[in-house]
Amino acid sequence: MTNGAEKSAAAGADASAASRARAEFARLISYIVFGLGSVYLSIRASALPTSRWEPLGAGSFPKLVFAVLAVLCLISAVRTVIDLRKTGHLSGLGEALAEWLKVRRFAFALFGLLVIYLGVLPYAGFSLATFAFLLITQLMIAGISKKTVIQSLIAALIFSVGLNLLFAEVFNVFLPRGVLFAG
Repeated sequence: MTNGAEKSAAAGADASAASRARAEFARLISYIVFGLGSVYLSIRASALPTSRWEPLGAGSFPKLVFAVLAVLCLISAVRTVIDLRKTGHLSGLGEALAEWLKVRRFAFALFGLLVIYLGVLPYAGFSLATFAFLLITQLMIAGISKKTVIQSLIAALIFSVGLNLLFAEVFNVFLPRGVLFAG
């Protein structure tokens, strides 16, 4: 009876340690993402216009804040890697990352589609880009069948062309027509 309780406790401890390792790995990823974002924003802040009245310029404070944030993220990432190495969970990190990406591949695909949509929007215009984006995302979410294709076509048509008409006719706000249709 005691042997079964010991096995259960050992399994619980292993699961708890694996859960902590996954949490630490997620923190490591967030430190890297925020650190890279801070470096990018610090570089972009240097492009802010300078002023004749300020000796440091308008971009000096944002550059300082983002640079400090990037350094703090780097320190935190290094500490997390050291903690993972001490606990011995660094060896299975590659497999854990692959599994994590596999489970979340659908979310990454939708995010990639959103990035493509935002990149295509100035060229294709609101109606065409939104129609294609909504149609593809709805089919990704609902699956492809005759019923879902018809529903997705109707919904994409209503939300792309309908919103364009609503904004143009009611609010007198014209959404981007795109370079292709700029006539």
